[in-house]
Formats: sequence, structure tokens, C-alpha cells
Amino acid sequence: MTYPELILSSDATRIGQDSRLLAKRAKRGELVRVRRGAYLLADHWDALGARQRHGMQAEALVNTTLSAPVFNMQTAAMLWGLGVVGVPNMLCTVTDDPTGGRSKHGVRRTLGSLESGVGQLGGFTVTDKVRTTVELAGTLTFAEALAVVDSSRRPPTLDAARRETNWEKDRAWGPAADMEDLGKAVSRLGSESRRRRAARVLELSTDMSESPGESMSRAQMILLNFPPPSLQASFTLRNGSTARTDFWWPEFDLVGEFDGQGKYLRDRLRGNRTLQQVVMAEKARENALRALGLSVIRWDWAEMMNPRAFSQILNDGGLKSLRAA
Repeated sequence: MTYPELILSSDATRIGQDSRLLAKRAKRGELVRVRRGAYLLADHWDALGARQRHGMQAEALVNTTLSAPVFNMQTAAMLWGLGVVGVPNMLCTVTDDPTGGRSKHGVRRTLGSLESGVGQLGGFTVTDKVRTTVELAGTLTFAEALAVVDSSRRPPTLDAARRETNWEKDRAWGPAADMEDLGKAVSRLGSESRRRRAARVLELSTDMSESPGESMSRAQMILLNFPPPSLQASFTLRNGSTARTDFWWPEFDLVGEFDGQGKYLRDRLRGNRTLQQVVMAEKARENALRALGLSVIRWDWAEMMNPRAFSQILNDGGLKSLRAA
């Protein structure tokens, strides 16, 4: 998408206009103050999603501070297109000043290096892909961390229509993170507990998971101690077409499918099909898999995030937890 341009108080002052007029327009509802000294037309702001608004706040910070901020953690991860779930309520930045780590005015500051593992992405200064991945792996919950690491390891696709500055990337930007590089970055984390957590996430990660929902589903299976599935298995249907599945347990003739909203709501994933056509095609595909003698179970975000409900779905498919009684 084309992002709207910020209206900066400094620009108004430079051409001799009274910057206080911008504040008055904001009070009238014509503008939205993104942060002090940076505004956006209210209609443009209303049209933005949560991730796009976070990106506009990051751009506003860049344009209203004397020294360029270095973004890290979830903010950097979103710009890299990593599998971050949700949007942080503050911009995440890194500082090398031991006394400057206070978080205020919508900016969260953490202590860290401003030189090692730092680069440019779309005009923003951010921690690089490997550092961002590992720092999140050492701090997020297991399921969220696995989604980030899986996405970082995922090979890039030819779908390069996303701009570097797009805050809604559905796949990670740039080459896949190398496991050796990730391991080295883990050793540089500041605490033993974070190094241990991140190393375990790396050990259980894969480059075959295709969405945060799939990664978090697998994380829940690990936490609940269900048998591990094969990922992205392909089946030749009776009509000669190929169906690729999210999860497959060959010993149980069981296929598992995560139903994310993307394939139903995102135009790019739907192609030229209507929502009804997508639903009907999914139903036909499931029937074709059943015709091969496979059982099929499905779940959505809410069911996957509820351990009791998710366990019941897996149990109904014939899986039993390996956890000792």
C-alpha cells in the first residue's frame, strides 16, 4: 500500500506558518496527532490497520528526534515481517545509555548495543533479522517465540511485491536466517535464562511452518505432549490434483489443518475468488482427502489458544498425549 505522508510541525515553521494551527486542526478532528510534532489527516489515520499505525508512529519518532532511534524487539520484528502475534502498545527501541532505559511517551527503551547487529531496513534503523529473532526468542512465551523463529528461518518467496517499509508483510523480508548465525546470537544474550530459553526454541524450530498460526499450533502440541506431526505433506487426490496439508500423522492416517483468517479475508490469498468460493473449495478439498482414507481435523485461533479445547480436538482425531498420567 502507499502510506500517507506525515504533516510535521517543523515543516510548517520552516515555511513561515504557525505550527499551532496544526494543533487547532487536531482539536477540530481534521488531524490526528501521531506524536508530538507529527500529524496525519484523520481520514488517512482511520483507514490504517493496527500494524500500519504502529509504522506511522515509528516514522513520526524518526522525524521528530535529533538522533535516529534504533528499533528492536516487536517493532523491528514487524518491519522484518517476522511472525509476531499482535501489535505492541509502545514503540520498541534500544539504547546504550545505562541511565536512559526509561520507557515513556509511547516509547519502550531497552539497554543494548547500537553497533553490533544493527542495520537499515526501508529507511529505518533496526536490529538485524538474526538479533531481532534471538532477542524475542529469549523473552516471549514459548508459542510466540517459536512463531518468530520459524518465520525467520522460512525461505523467501518470489512474492517481492511488499516494500521494505510495508509493516504488514506476511513473510519475512530477506534471506532465511541461518541456524549457525542464530546460535551465535543466542550466545550473546545477556542472561543465562534467556540463552537457555532461546536455545530450546531454536532446537524445536523449523523452516517448514508457513504461518504464525501453524507455528503456535505446533508449540501447543509440544506443550501438551502430543505426537509430533509431519509438516507440509502432499497428497495426490483422485482427480489428479495435489493437496498440501499443514500437519500429518501418518501412523494415524490423520491430517490437521489450521484455519487462519488470512485465506478467507486477504484478497491476495483468495485470488479472484469470492469468500463463498473459497469456503466451498476448502470443503471439496477436505472431502477429497477423506476419500483417500484420511481423517481430517480443523481448528482456528481461539480453539488453538485454549489448551483444553485444542486437546479435545486432537483427541477426537485419535491422538493421545504422551504425558505421563
